Amino acid sequence: MRYLLSIYFFVVLFSSYGQRKYDFDIPARAKSNEGVYEWFIEKLDDVSDSLINQMFQSIGVSTDRIQWSYPTDLSYVCHEKGWDYYSRRVYSANNKDKIIKCYYKNISENKLPHSLFHLGYVYKDGVTTLVLVEYY
Repeated sequence: MRYLLSIYFFVVLFSSYGQRKYDFDIPARAKSNEGVYEWFIEKLDDVSDSLINQMFQSIGVSTDRIQWSYPTDLSYVCHEKGWDYYSRRVYSANNKDKIIKCYYKNISENKLPHSLFHLGYVYKDGVTTLVLVEYY
């Protein structure tokens, strides 16, 4: 029982520390673009950090000017307006082979006023796989 209580205490402490530092515990709950990039850089290893920077460089976006999809209601708007409302590119890479691949998805004649980005990652068997989605 004491062991479970200790684990619970550390989980609560860790999540509340992250929320105080960034004003959110996970990027999906961010209320602005501030701190989202830094949250990912803090959570990932150096190779993954470098891959993230290479992805944004290949797109031509400065990491100081990333417009994340998290503080917007993009998913709601896209769902309401349909697939023809926006275009999407998906970039993926992992820290093992370090090759950035780009897939064009949902190409539309309509364009958003500016690109919005969504970044996710999966860690499995010692390999971190990054998936960056650009909505434009």
